[in-house]
Amino acid sequence: MGMMHFRDKLPLTWCLVMQLSCILHQTSSVDWPEEQSRKESLSPVDPDSKMIPEEQLRKEIPHTSDGGLASLDTNKCKPNTPFIWCLPQDYNQEKHPFTYFHLVNKSLPWDYAFRFVIEEISNINDKSQTMSISMYFAVSWLEPRLKINESATEWSEARTGPANEVNESPEILKYIWYPELEIYGLDTFGRQRVLKEMSGVRIIKNKTITYELGVRITISCRMNFDDYPLDAHTCQFQVGSYYDTHETVTCSSFFIYDLDRQRSLQHFIQIESLPSEFKVMELPSGIYAACGFQVRLQRKQMQFLVQVYLPSFMFVIVSWVSFLIKPEVVPGRMALLVTLFLVLINIFNSVRENAPISSRLNAIDLYLVVCIFLVFGALMEYAVILLLLKKRRKPMRTIDQGLRHLFAASNGAAAVPLRDTNTREMLVTYANNKAVITEAVQNAQHEQRQLTGEGYYTGQISKPPDVGLSVRKQALVDNIDAWAMWISPPMFIFWNICYWIAYRPWTNKLLSDNTLLDYVVQRSP
Repeated sequence: MGMMHFRDKLPLTWCLVMQLSCILHQTSSVDWPEEQSRKESLSPVDPDSKMIPEEQLRKEIPHTSDGGLASLDTNKCKPNTPFIWCLPQDYNQEKHPFTYFHLVNKSLPWDYAFRFVIEEISNINDKSQTMSISMYFAVSWLEPRLKINESATEWSEARTGPANEVNESPEILKYIWYPELEIYGLDTFGRQRVLKEMSGVRIIKNKTITYELGVRITISCRMNFDDYPLDAHTCQFQVGSYYDTHETVTCSSFFIYDLDRQRSLQHFIQIESLPSEFKVMELPSGIYAACGFQVRLQRKQMQFLVQVYLPSFMFVIVSWVSFLIKPEVVPGRMALLVTLFLVLINIFNSVRENAPISSRLNAIDLYLVVCIFLVFGALMEYAVILLLLKKRRKPMRTIDQGLRHLFAASNGAAAVPLRDTNTREMLVTYANNKAVITEAVQNAQHEQRQLTGEGYYTGQISKPPDVGLSVRKQALVDNIDAWAMWISPPMFIFWNICYWIAYRPWTNKLLSDNTLLDYVVQRSP
């Protein structure tokens, strides 16, 4: 019974297997939609080739009337389609607009208009001689090939921008010709971004295109630091066409700058129009038109006056106090001069570390060097006095001669003939005691007298012998300090007058209210 049951089910099993195999065969022969589309995209036109023929590729890409490739965009003019502005079907992005100047009855040179809305001068780097500027940079040019629908309501409404203007996305520049520009002396060019790039395009009704973007530009600036920190500099921001000379393209520009938005820097800042001598750039490849603005810088001097000039001035004056100290007070006078000398050296090293590179000794270095030289001169003056104090004459008698003179005086007193015995005994006792006292005093004061220049004790207590410096040298030592005290102040004052007249920090290099003199007057109570 079991065998019969298995045989009855066998035909049914074979039918199921055959049906399943048919389904699998049909599935393998049918492509999925992705695979089908991939095959269609890669299917060659020529059965013997796997590449699309070049002839057919040229037919599929639109061309201009002169044979150039047209832009593949959606802003082309279409019949029976409303538009505000559009590009002709034969528009060629590689063609310059000034080649179509006949369309607007305009002749060469073509004009680029620049607008600079300067937010601030964000940084001035003395070491690298660069200046960073944050601003909105805009350039406008005429595109005579644009098709303008003057009856469109968007020109009169404020929905898409000011009157007679329409705002567009900067992506439109992928399909429109725009100028190739060069910023002379450019170091870095950074675009400002928040969620997207801060830029935009405006199409004006008179067929002018304006491209504006927020940028942070760093340019090189030729600076001369020979007058540092009493220096002033002038930097030019210049932009122009990269390819076209001044015979083909000219430019015009204006700037907007709000001084109240400027952050406090180490310079006073004034921005002015670009002088005429900088509106032309002569390069080996030709002469090019340039536009932009000029930045004038004057360093703020109050910080250096308080931190460097005033302390150095006072240290030189304090060094004159050493002329009033007696030469015998060696530790006090030497410590004063050496301390002042080392402090000025330390100030000089600190200033040199922070100062920019100059072609010669700059102004503040020159002032410090003179101050150091004056303190060094006071130190050398005291060294000459010490040298003269050590040059002494020999004593009038040697030790042996002094002893013999002492004993001769004692023996002479004992040999005096006197009739009064008491008087003679008193003289002999006085002579003996005098010899003992003289010898004791001479031994006790021997070492001290070697340094003071007063000579040795010779037995006459009332008046020591005249030993030490000669009268001429003693007068010279006494007068050296007096001479130095009278010569040093006038010489230092004369140097300061010449220094400040030569560098003239009070002159009007920028605005009158930004000079040093007005800075002090305005802040005085």
